Amino acid sequence: MRWIFYALLAINLGFFGWHQLVERDIDDVKASDVAPSDANVARIRLLTEIDEGVDVALEKRSNVEKCDVYGPFFSDPDSKNFLALVKKAGLKGRQEQEKVKLKPYYWAYVPPQSSSRKAHALVNRLRGEQITAEFISEGRFRKGVALGDFESMDIVEALQQRLAKFEVLVKTEQKSRDYRRFWVLLAPGSEVQIPAKLRGRLITAYPDIFHQQKVCKPVASG
Repeated sequence: MRWIFYALLAINLGFFGWHQLVERDIDDVKASDVAPSDANVARIRLLTEIDEGVDVALEKRSNVEKCDVYGPFFSDPDSKNFLALVKKAGLKGRQEQEKVKLKPYYWAYVPPQSSSRKAHALVNRLRGEQITAEFISEGRFRKGVALGDFESMDIVEALQQRLAKFEVLVKTEQKSRDYRRFWVLLAPGSEVQIPAKLRGRLITAYPDIFHQQKVCKPVASG
């Protein structure tokens, strides 16, 4: 019986030693999976963790030239006159223009009739149907009938179908709403450099003009 006891003891001791070796290997593997701490490797941080000093540095690197912008002017002569006045006061500046693109609209009309009398009769007939109609008295559509402006061709097509039963032909012309506006760009700080007397004159002449700043090419190069 004694040899059985020693055999079981030896087995238990062997199992304990094997278990300790396995745990040590596991700990080594876990330790190797963790990135080593190195003073030369930056720690990954959330944006909200970046300190104020870093933010200031980034802001300084992204600093760009800005201009004082006056406008908008809706005619070329107005913007040029404004620019000429401030240049006389010793300020540097230039003019820029911008094309503003808008959605077109559609003008509907009935082609010119054989006589003014017939055109007037058609106007009265259409008005009787609760349709806006105006006699065209001059231009290339003289003796025609104007039916108004419409925002989409769908509306025009509906009108064409409505008047088809009266054998009235409706035509359209696409009209543009696009326009140009002009801006005067001056060097930064121009607002305080404009003499008070000139500033009052400009305000009186151009009461709807705004002043703002925007990123642009240096004015001196304009």
